[in-house]
Amino acid sequence: MARKKSSRPESAPALAAADGSSGYRMEELLSCCEAVLGVKPEVLAGAMLGKEGHLFQIDEAKRLVDQFLRKKVL
Repeated sequence: MARKKSSRPESAPALAAADGSSGYRMEELLSCCEAVLGVKPEVLAGAMLGKEGHLFQIDEAKRLVDQFLRKKVL
């Protein structure tokens, strides 16, 4: 009997352990941002605003999220 492909997104440990030399799409990071980056998807979306269509490394995403969270609110 053939196994069905899972519709679940790639797991966080697999994403963190994968060779991300080319980077990850925004959708991939959003699917596991709580486990990998420690923030909710809304925070990641705010940090990546205007950068759609770009491939992100995990450290680059963490840096952008940190910058976003440190911004002053007017």
